[in-house]
Amino acid sequence: MITRSLDLDRPSDARVHDYFLGGGSNFAADRALARRVLSAAPDARIETLAHRACLGRMMRTCLDLGVRQFLDLGSGIPTAGSPHEIAAEADPAARVVHVDNDQIAATQGQLVLARCDNAAVLHADVRDPDSVLAAEQTRRLLDFQQPVAVLMFGVLHTFGEHHDPAQVIRRYTEAVAPGSFLALSHFTGEFAPERAREVLRVLDGSCPRPALRDRETVRSFLDGLDLVDPGAVPAADWRPGPADADLRSPEPLGFALLARTTPATRSRPDGASA
Repeated sequence: MITRSLDLDRPSDARVHDYFLGGGSNFAADRALARRVLSAAPDARIETLAHRACLGRMMRTCLDLGVRQFLDLGSGIPTAGSPHEIAAEADPAARVVHVDNDQIAATQGQLVLARCDNAAVLHADVRDPDSVLAAEQTRRLLDFQQPVAVLMFGVLHTFGEHHDPAQVIRRYTEAVAPGSFLALSHFTGEFAPERAREVLRVLDGSCPRPALRDRETVRSFLDGLDLVDPGAVPAADWRPGPADADLRSPEPLGFALLARTTPATRSRPDGASA
């Protein structure tokens, strides 16, 4: 249950995100900060919806390629179109582990998924891969001998350089089987630098200050991974469908990418590689 120790007067990035997605698990402080963000970046809500839609397209790409396991890092508060729903639509046997360090997000998720056998919510810090990978929920639901899609949407920019984001990514991607995927999105000033700086000013002292990184910097964290076409692009431009046209922002504040670990080579009976 939610404890009295929670500081509901301090906004949470998970609950601000919930507000932008139209959810109801947010409080006055979260809504006040969201309105200040919108004053600095009027398309922030549209872009949040674009990133959620992009995550769905990336998951379906993974599902089409046979992936049936997802590790959702920084999952936030469950809303319509959450990864466990996308996975279940494609295959009711698909398995999802959501991870978030926000207690309200984790508690809400646990309530929503209390009777779901193929999905679970873990209250943990995604910056500590060993604790996430060793958790009971993770070990019970995910088979790391089979491909897994690791989802890091809207979370990597909460990592400071002292968190060693490249090493965190490496720990997760080395834990999964060959042919697994990494889907991520990241806040950037690459496309609209002035607007990005204004958003940082609004967020200063309210939430964890996001790191501004460009695409080349984030790609440098992906050692041993191959980008899936069209590469690192604004979320609304990653393999969009007709319904995504209204989610395109003239000044995007983020980009998204899907990368794949090298698939295992199959051996022929004569011992040669296929």
